[in-house]
Amino acid sequence: MVKTGKSAPPYLNSSSFFKVKSHHCKNMRNYNNYNYKNNSHTFFLCCNGICSASVIINKMKKNYFFAPKVCKFAINSLHLHTEEQISITKKYMDEERIINTLKLYDKIYKSVIEEYLKLLVFVEKFIKLMRKEERSLPYHMNVIDELHIDENGHSRILLKLLQFKNEKGEYELLDSLLKYIKERNHICQFSNIQIQQPEITQEKARIDLWVRDKKTGYSIIFENKVYNARDQEAQISRYIDRTIEEKFDVSNIFVVYLSSMGKEPDEQSWGGYKEDFRDRYINLSFRDDIITWLKKSVLPNICHKEVYLYTAIMQYKDYLEGNFRLRTINKHMNKKLKDFITNHFELDEYNDSIAKIEELNKRMKDVNEVIEIYKNELRLCVFDEWKQKVQELYPDLVCETKEKKLSVSFSLEGKPFVITINEPIGKIGIHCQVNFEDWSDLSNTKLKEKLCDILPKEYNKDTIYNDYGNEEFKQVFDLFCEVVERCERFASPLSGKC
Repeated sequence: MVKTGKSAPPYLNSSSFFKVKSHHCKNMRNYNNYNYKNNSHTFFLCCNGICSASVIINKMKKNYFFAPKVCKFAINSLHLHTEEQISITKKYMDEERIINTLKLYDKIYKSVIEEYLKLLVFVEKFIKLMRKEERSLPYHMNVIDELHIDENGHSRILLKLLQFKNEKGEYELLDSLLKYIKERNHICQFSNIQIQQPEITQEKARIDLWVRDKKTGYSIIFENKVYNARDQEAQISRYIDRTIEEKFDVSNIFVVYLSSMGKEPDEQSWGGYKEDFRDRYINLSFRDDIITWLKKSVLPNICHKEVYLYTAIMQYKDYLEGNFRLRTINKHMNKKLKDFITNHFELDEYNDSIAKIEELNKRMKDVNEVIEIYKNELRLCVFDEWKQKVQELYPDLVCETKEKKLSVSFSLEGKPFVITINEPIGKIGIHCQVNFEDWSDLSNTKLKEKLCDILPKEYNKDTIYNDYGNEEFKQVFDLFCEVVERCERFASPLSGKC
């Protein structure tokens, strides 16, 4: 353990950290071309102070693993930075302590790298076994699997289910879901909800699913996070405010948060409403609740005449089970994978096994976080490269880039519109889309008429688009160029510099 002297300057106390730069991939075509000066991430290493090695290791576990080369660079940077400050710190810290501090960092570096390399070896073996078992699975087909639906796709399916009315005119599946919620949580006020003549919409006012019954005065906001999309700023709060604008009393508004596996909304998403909605909010996970509801409450009670409804729900239930590896055909594979984990980590007693699995889960989250950071960096590089190409190809257009979004602007009959490549939150893949800047309806416009063959999909009547897989960069940029060149024939480009 290394301690500071009592009179150490502020930048050497226990809360001070050196900023050590990580690598940055400057060129998408050369993953090894690191530029340490122009990175997007900064890691903090404890420079000095009363701080044990375990504390530093835990800090580094969370933030400090891209590759051995990068970690070594961090250590070297510390050496250089410390040598530059020798003249200032000499009277506070002798040379021996400096050397001991650097040795401690080197030891930590080796410890962290060794730990994560072992974890990556385990992951590689695990994936190899999983791929082998997947190849031996019996033939299975699900239509939804082949459509690769995004978050809105799930919302559309749930909309159709909740809109179903039986021969008596009752909203049978909506009532069934509310009954499931009441049975699952006896404390909440969902038992007070009365539904008689509901208006059920999808993506109106940007709300995923919105149930409003003006006759009874009750409203339900469904927020769909099946793919764990992050909450937008004050998202739930804004939806509650929007519902209040529709003349619903706040005490009769309810919130259902549809999470993937139980993740709660961000605190900031609630604004100031969280405490007020304590008994009028519920988190339903697709894995533990929606599948169970469909399997035990919906399917057994569907009238035998409703063949198409029954088969649609069977397909959706099977799709969700496949998404969470819960299909019956996966049982044998899951057992083999569990046995592999048990043997690899030498799990025995239940208490010990739970603790080890929890630790493994934490480590995997650490690795996934870093992978996501790195993947995001690479994708940002793609958008930077696209910006340069757009500047070369269309120098007179107004061009804007913001994170993973690139757009150029045109004007049609005096009304501005934008052509955009982006990665929408909560959706799968990359989109090339067109919409008016004020998001007005473009259903019967010349814009849609001229572009509908290459942008055949429609979103909320104010956007036409086409989407591609997460790695289909060339295809989406080629489409973007085709849309731009076609618009040049019938619309006026907004002049300006990129």
